[in-house]
Amino acid sequence: MSAQSLYTNLLEPLDLGPVRLRNRIVSTAHQTGLVHAHLPTEAFADYHEARARGGAAMIVIEATAVHPTGLLTSDTLGGYLEPAAEAFGEVALRVHRHGGVLLAQLFHGGREQIMSPPRKAAVAPSAVPTERFHTEPRALSEWEIEEIIAGYATCARTMADAGLDGVEVSAAHRYLIAQFFDPATNRRDDRWRDGGLLLERILAAVRSAAPELMLGVRVTATAAEAAEIASRLADVDYLSVTFGDASTLLGAVGIVPPPPFPRDALDSASRPFHALPLIGTGRIFDLAAADQLVRSGRLDLVGMTRALIADPDLPRKAADGGRGVRRCTGCNVCIAHYHAGEPIACMVNPLTGRERSFPRPPDLSGRSVVVIGAGPAGLAAASTALEAGAAVTLFEQSHRIGGQAAIAGSAPGQRETVARFLANFDDLLGSERLKLCLGSSPSAEDVEALHPDLVVVATGARPIRPALPDSGIEVLTSWEVLDGARVGKRVVIADWGGDPSGVDCADLLCEAGHDVSLVVGSHAVGEALHPYRRALYMARLHIGGVDIVHHLRLRAIVGDAVEFENIYEPRLTTRLQAESLVLALGREPADELINELGHRGLRVVAAGDCIGPRSMEEAVLEGTLALSETVDERFPAPMWVPSARN
Repeated sequence: MSAQSLYTNLLEPLDLGPVRLRNRIVSTAHQTGLVHAHLPTEAFADYHEARARGGAAMIVIEATAVHPTGLLTSDTLGGYLEPAAEAFGEVALRVHRHGGVLLAQLFHGGREQIMSPPRKAAVAPSAVPTERFHTEPRALSEWEIEEIIAGYATCARTMADAGLDGVEVSAAHRYLIAQFFDPATNRRDDRWRDGGLLLERILAAVRSAAPELMLGVRVTATAAEAAEIASRLADVDYLSVTFGDASTLLGAVGIVPPPPFPRDALDSASRPFHALPLIGTGRIFDLAAADQLVRSGRLDLVGMTRALIADPDLPRKAADGGRGVRRCTGCNVCIAHYHAGEPIACMVNPLTGRERSFPRPPDLSGRSVVVIGAGPAGLAAASTALEAGAAVTLFEQSHRIGGQAAIAGSAPGQRETVARFLANFDDLLGSERLKLCLGSSPSAEDVEALHPDLVVVATGARPIRPALPDSGIEVLTSWEVLDGARVGKRVVIADWGGDPSGVDCADLLCEAGHDVSLVVGSHAVGEALHPYRRALYMARLHIGGVDIVHHLRLRAIVGDAVEFENIYEPRLTTRLQAESLVLALGREPADELINELGHRGLRVVAAGDCIGPRSMEEAVLEGTLALSETVDERFPAPMWVPSARN
């Protein structure tokens, strides 16, 4: 089979409504944070243009509020604003330039709001508070409902005037339209008690205002109201199915589901919905899986949104047999940026969201680069150096690549993410210009003897281990446990809460059948985890019977017990019996080589945890930037070390 024929189903064109799509790959609606004053920015246009240039057939712009009461966040797009046609028109121009089809998702959040004070008053079918965001809405009046319906029509006409190809009405994730369908949130006693009336009126208004546009509807496939919504659709060109309920902590996980959310969940969930051409979104990362979904007839179009965040050239690479695809890991850095009010970013692809401003490395053809450490920062630096033409010597003290990521990869919540991350460096390891030295910790003299043009120090960090008295309790670090060290049956984990290693240990040991107490010295368990990932961790820990003890920090070992003090009132102490104590108390930089190399007059740059322990996102970003001497001050940047001989 030729490379070009590997994904023939996925690459087949499709006529959908008034347009022809060049393939079956869709970038579905997702927040980018590249918005100012509720309008798209140039960076927003850059972002979507990159995905159109890479070959995506259809791009659906993120949730676009049809009315001021419908804003989900302070950065939600406002399709009702007067300048919207011009701003959206620029995005359409950029996408059309590369043969893409562009839609906007028309949206009203209802009672759901992700905002800091001062917040707007929330509205809903009825005055029912929301569990996740703790907003307390008022019931919409009939005239307000009519005004919102008119807003859908106005926004549809605006998008048509802006040159977009269509609009998608969001009836998913328990936002306003879904709230009208749900008896728990719609307690009205007027004609609007029939949730379908609102949807029917909206769709009719949109069709009347902009009959030339493609029209789609998005629903949550697993929601109780999904089948009824689908049955009320008339004169619609497609249905888009996804997961997730924005109103609950666990339900929200499905909006952007991380591993180990089931990979095949969409396959079964989409089966009842095929009266219309169907788009499906939810953990479809790989080209082979996407092609199979189309070939089986389960889906007509595949929402590969996070895969396109990681690699906007995915469709073009699919046409070349999938060579060189940068794999999405499901880490949820993209959605974490949105929830933090920051522009979209990607752990494996630092260019995402920075399409215009990200510096490119210089031409390093004929140059030699030494990279010390093959964790995320070192792997990113070595890969970037090879792409720039350099010959690279990569040292790693352990006998495998990956650093802390490889250690974490044994935990249930990390296995898939780490495996996919490391697979992105398969091409690196096969390069003839790479010399990989595993099990090697070079001295400054060893590095100097290689006469490199540049040295990248990416030696990472090590776990903090305070002095504790010898006792009958075995003391290990979380890294040792994740790396395979044996522990007793009764385990106490002292978790400072600042990184995932303590929770990962609890997850791993629980899976192995140990009796585990996770003692957390922070406000909440897993504070460093994104909420969607945290929810899945918490579900597994509760199911596994892990005893979670809040608000305690490690004080001492007293005989066969571990003593803790309350983080809010240290005079209050607690003792827990244990056979093994696992320490997850933070990290310190492994930075000894940085200054030693600088003193020898070498060009040295340090990246990742050796200049300050953080996450894989910063490590990959800094490793990628390590070859660029001029770095935008807005980026977390590697540290250039002054040479003693300059």
